[in-house]
Amino acid sequence: MRPHPVPVAVAMWQSVQRVMRAFDALLAQEGAGWQVWHILLALHQGTPATQRELADAVGVREATMTHHLRSMEERGLVVRTRDDANRRVQRIEVTAEGEALYQRLKAAAIRFDEMLREAIGAGPGDAESFLDILGRVAEAVPDAGTRPLPEGRPGNAPG
Repeated sequence: MRPHPVPVAVAMWQSVQRVMRAFDALLAQEGAGWQVWHILLALHQGTPATQRELADAVGVREATMTHHLRSMEERGLVVRTRDDANRRVQRIEVTAEGEALYQRLKAAAIRFDEMLREAIGAGPGDAESFLDILGRVAEAVPDAGTRPLPEGRPGNAPG
């Protein structure tokens, strides 16, 4: 009897862990980890207007987002202000220092993406085929909703 191959989900998770550790190390050389990059990217794309929307866009709990934003605010990367219409709502703005960090992280992310695309294959369309397969896999699994995964699980930033 042939041994069972590694389950696809396990192989994907192992790959994600290794890739994200390498990506995080590269970003750290520029001054921040992938969590900060993900938050700055979401803010730069203009999607989230409030702290809650930002947490949803990044896929973390609000408490986790509060922790990250507090640290980013202490570093001078973002400013949080209360909404005049609803004082419970906080709006997030990227500072000039945060924008400078975003640009450095973006350049590192582009270099990392180029390295991954090279690893996927040199043939025309190899990276696009890989991304298409990833998309089909993501669409094939049942949607568990938009709520964030528990901390420390695949797809979620720790702490």
